[in-house]
Amino acid sequence: MAAQAEIDQQLGRFVRAQIGGDARIGALTTLPGHAGQSYSFELEYGSPVRRERLVLRLAPEGVRPVGTADVVRQGRIMRSLADTAVPVPEVRWLGNDPEWFGRPYFVTAFVTGDKLAEGEHEFSPAQQQKIAKSAVATAAALHQVEWQPRREAWGDPFTLAQELERLDHLLDRPTLAPETIVGAAELRERLRVTTPVSPRVGCVHGDYQWANTLAGDDRVLAVIDWELAQVGATLIDVGWLLLFADPASWVVTKLVPAHIQPAEELAEEYRSQVTWSVQDAEIRWFRAFAGYRFGVITAFNLMLHRRGKRHDPSWEEIALSAPRLFERGRELIG
Repeated sequence: MAAQAEIDQQLGRFVRAQIGGDARIGALTTLPGHAGQSYSFELEYGSPVRRERLVLRLAPEGVRPVGTADVVRQGRIMRSLADTAVPVPEVRWLGNDPEWFGRPYFVTAFVTGDKLAEGEHEFSPAQQQKIAKSAVATAAALHQVEWQPRREAWGDPFTLAQELERLDHLLDRPTLAPETIVGAAELRERLRVTTPVSPRVGCVHGDYQWANTLAGDDRVLAVIDWELAQVGATLIDVGWLLLFADPASWVVTKLVPAHIQPAEELAEEYRSQVTWSVQDAEIRWFRAFAGYRFGVITAFNLMLHRRGKRHDPSWEEIALSAPRLFERGRELIG
């Protein structure tokens, strides 16, 4: 990983090339996260002096810039939403040119806000419920965005069959810990035979949960981390958000904010925000799919951690819930 001093030098050279020789940076700070390297920094330039706080996001070192490592695609997706009701950070610059950082990058405005994820905020119970409703309304706004004019940034649609097939590549590995995938195969088969035939297709965040929204003033201020964004079944986002609003899905419930509304109430809120019909059975299927998807991802990431390929001990605790996620999925799907 590049040293922070090196990033500081590269970034200073970059901003001077963009806005003039008097530009200077300071307060470079590494931000938390797993899918790349992110830094916040202060930018000063002009006369009289103007000051801004920005974020630099870099692709991971030594990794092909595809899939979740394609930070330029993420920047283009955020930029494609700038004229919509979906709050996203303003994208100032992006590019693949290795001249500046040796890898792809984007730079956005810094959004001051807190995450509703458990333990990361000081919101009151009433504020948590208002923010949760705002998060649902934001998801509905995203799903109402016309995806066809944004196809160049977002790509072609993915079907639910393709979604299940992608998870097969993670689940069907002999190196997974057997205790983490108890009940996974049964839920997978049930999902396959009950897959919705013609789900509504639109822009999907792909990892829409409390940790990927920044909130303040009792509302969502920005949606971040677009690594998994795609065109697909819009209820993927709803099922995913409801998974993190359902204590019954978890053995360790720290990923569920303590005072938000029950999942069923948030599902009703989503129905009230969209103009198309959303059936109860659809919601249950996508909630079950979310539990299956996160359970499989958990088992896979725990395997990577234990084999020393991607050190992240947090998966040890999260994996305690994996069998329960598969069990809860079977309960929801009936």
